[in-house]
Amino acid sequence: MHTLKRLSSNLEISRLAHKLLPHCPFSFIPAISLFSGGGGMDIGFEVAGFKTYCCVENDPHSCITLRTNRDIGINTGIHGFLDSAVVLEDNVCNIDAKKIIEVANLKKGEISLIYGGPPCQAFSVFGKRKGLEDDRGILLWEFVRIINDLRPEAFILENVVGLKTYDNSSVLIELQERLSQGGKYTISFHQYELADFGIPQFRSRIFLIGSRKGINVPPMSPTHGYLLKPYRTVREVLENLDEPENVNLPNHKGRVHSQRIVDRYASLTLGQRDPKTRINKLHPDRPSFTIVVGSDAGGGKGHIHPYNPREVTPRESARIQTFPDFWEFSGTSRHPIRQVGNAVPPLFAALLAGHIRKYLFNEKIVLSYENVLDYLGLDYLK
Repeated sequence: MHTLKRLSSNLEISRLAHKLLPHCPFSFIPAISLFSGGGGMDIGFEVAGFKTYCCVENDPHSCITLRTNRDIGINTGIHGFLDSAVVLEDNVCNIDAKKIIEVANLKKGEISLIYGGPPCQAFSVFGKRKGLEDDRGILLWEFVRIINDLRPEAFILENVVGLKTYDNSSVLIELQERLSQGGKYTISFHQYELADFGIPQFRSRIFLIGSRKGINVPPMSPTHGYLLKPYRTVREVLENLDEPENVNLPNHKGRVHSQRIVDRYASLTLGQRDPKTRINKLHPDRPSFTIVVGSDAGGGKGHIHPYNPREVTPRESARIQTFPDFWEFSGTSRHPIRQVGNAVPPLFAALLAGHIRKYLFNEKIVLSYENVLDYLGLDYLK
């Protein structure tokens, strides 16, 4: 509870800064979130002062997650994330700009930023790569449609690196052409390895950034890795987190394994892949492997704990994704891990959001890695 109280204090300080500091990064910028999932991008962008007024999400458990955490923050003061957000539970294909504006209680010209990550499994190298033959791949064009209709000042689209290579890059090229709307938006394209920014997980993603003001956004400079600060490791994430039976944390309950699976996991060396489940035994002195999401039918699971012959719990995976310990995920078994695995790590999202504010909204901000750790209460990475 000490961590939560200290986080609340930090947020109170940041809210005070909204009112008192010139060129402060925390003046509110109205935003809309599409394909919100469990809230990874939403948390990060709100750390940097974007105020999200509507979250559009189709998955019922993700919607419960967003509403539950919003209401906990409002009712307890533990945090202020999404305190102005209305969660619109529906397939984005059924939603038009008028509905979003109505729900968000904004006017069309008041939306400064739209951000989100359309489902990426259709293009992921870990999946079957059906691309536009997969309904999830078609959702890319729904993102384009909403941008065309709402005309925000800027937008950010996140997706897997596999989109670059699918069908000889034809989908990515067409996506950038449609998003530009005949030159009305200037598109910046960046690929990041998130471990290079202090995330304790190897996770490569692409980001398309659109500016209606014709601004090209330069890439962020890595903070961790070769000749920089050391990578953040699995050991840092897990070393102060007790076994599930010894601590009461949301989503810190794991799968019950048969003795056969326990013996197989115990026989693996650090970093080795299990041939049956295709998940890896984490090495404590390295970042985690990318979290495996699984299919819509199930299969979402964490990797194998480095010290104990079991899969990591959803809470341990959430830590690897830099979600605060107070952020509760709805559902049991596969539901939380799918929300975690589909998310943009809040820590990286906050760094990206600060970068976006600097270049697209012309604000001289200071939002360091250490600042974000404080705002998120990520004591285990300090």
